[in-house]
Amino acid sequence: MEKYGYELVMDTAIFWASRLEKNGDDGKYHVNDVVGPDEYREHVNDNAFTNYMAHWNMKKAMEYYHLLKEEKPEIFARLDNKLNLETAYAQWEDGCANLFLPVQNAENVLPQDDRYLSCRDIDLTKYREQEHVGGITRDYNLEQINQIQVSKQADCLVLFFLMEDAFPPEVKKASWSYYEKRTLHDSSLSLSMHSVLASDMGEKKLAYDLFKQAAMIDLGSFMGCSNAGIHAASFGGVWECVVYGFGGVHMLDGKLRVNPSLPEAWNKLSYTMIWKGQKLAVEVTKDTLRIENLTGTSDVELEAAGKACVLGRDALTIML
Repeated sequence: MEKYGYELVMDTAIFWASRLEKNGDDGKYHVNDVVGPDEYREHVNDNAFTNYMAHWNMKKAMEYYHLLKEEKPEIFARLDNKLNLETAYAQWEDGCANLFLPVQNAENVLPQDDRYLSCRDIDLTKYREQEHVGGITRDYNLEQINQIQVSKQADCLVLFFLMEDAFPPEVKKASWSYYEKRTLHDSSLSLSMHSVLASDMGEKKLAYDLFKQAAMIDLGSFMGCSNAGIHAASFGGVWECVVYGFGGVHMLDGKLRVNPSLPEAWNKLSYTMIWKGQKLAVEVTKDTLRIENLTGTSDVELEAAGKACVLGRDALTIML
């Protein structure tokens, strides 16, 4: 953080502050003309993912501004000289206070951008059942796709993973149901994110089906469809399906949570992770969650299967 992290957070926050514009009489700042995570939605305004993450970025920069000024004045002085932090802070404060953040509609659906929900709704069954990706581009050009309620990959749904505490359960559930059926997974990055979210939503069968599809991108009959040979980021996504989805690993406000959701087809899942310098070994079966601190130099506070726990030198076993 001292070498790169604080500077990255603050400099990217300066960028987002520079992208804020006032469109009309609402007095709010807007982020215009962007492509969010969904690559089928070009040149949109107020993409929910973009706006919420820009707001988070500026808010985090303000937090680090105070931390450095009070506790690490030498680092603050270096970054202030480079980034003019006094001026930047005023822009972040104004931006956070006045940036437009999309909210759910009457059906509890979070709008993906300023026009998605008003676009034409068509039957996407043909494209969702396609063997090859990109089938919709044979019938519509990208300008036409921009006018249809269709997504290439997860977009505002990613917020429910990264910022899960920012939205009530009814909004997450309604938005998931709305966008999942309109997503074609024409990106290799899509299936894994949807699998993780399906686990979070309690849809175990769908989570496992999506996981298998994600694994088959480079292991199945169409392997080799990437010019680079493999879809390396998709491999990371498959790991996320297993550890974040089935393994139930989440981090919220700097705290570790392990709430597993084992697929019906599996009898056991085991994995390791490093948490604040401690190597943890996790084993999930149909009936138990077992966590052991292999490093054992300090206790680990976490939530395990919905229970607040402290993991010490002895392994922790919880009945599921």
